Amino acid sequence: MTLLSIIIPVYNSRNTLEQLQKKIEQKVKTNHEIIFVNDDSKDNSWQVIKDIATKRKNILGINLLKNVGQDNAIMAGLSFAKGDYIIIMDDDLQHDPSYINDLYNKCVEGYDVVYGNFVKKKQKLWKNFGSWLNGKFASFFLKKPKELYISPFKIIKKTIANHMLNFNNPFIYVDGVILSLTSNIAQINILHNPRAKGK
Repeated sequence: MTLLSIIIPVYNSRNTLEQLQKKIEQKVKTNHEIIFVNDDSKDNSWQVIKDIATKRKNILGINLLKNVGQDNAIMAGLSFAKGDYIIIMDDDLQHDPSYINDLYNKCVEGYDVVYGNFVKKKQKLWKNFGSWLNGKFASFFLKKPKELYISPFKIIKKTIANHMLNFNNPFIYVDGVILSLTSNIAQINILHNPRAKGK
């Protein structure tokens, strides 16, 4: 039976974690595990993760001893993921769990990676500029196709994830590693929700 791993880097998101977990359980029909990676949150996110994990056997919590950033938190999650396919998504409910099914269905068509392409991003202008700059950097240095939007909401085949773990670098750039490993990439259009709580 296919197993889907869902990796969620967590930073100061105590108010959204339970709702996110419940939405995933409601929407995702594929056999799955959820891996919360607490990146040294300053609120009680870790306690919330522990409380959730004690109630569900398919939930794993990882508590990092210091803040290492989103990409390194993702890599920590990848090292524990058991799934045949691995979803990576944010912790703030801007990534709608219902699209996990769409990402998975597209990936099983034969792609190594599938990105969610936000039709319209509900975030501050400076973050939009950062995404644009990141895309330009990837196009120039990593030969990213111009039509491909590099999104934090994506699915990766286990074979690619295994190769990613060979990149032992404290300054890891997850999407850069992905682009260096495969060009067999697709994307699907999805909606970007406003952040539910916090900032």
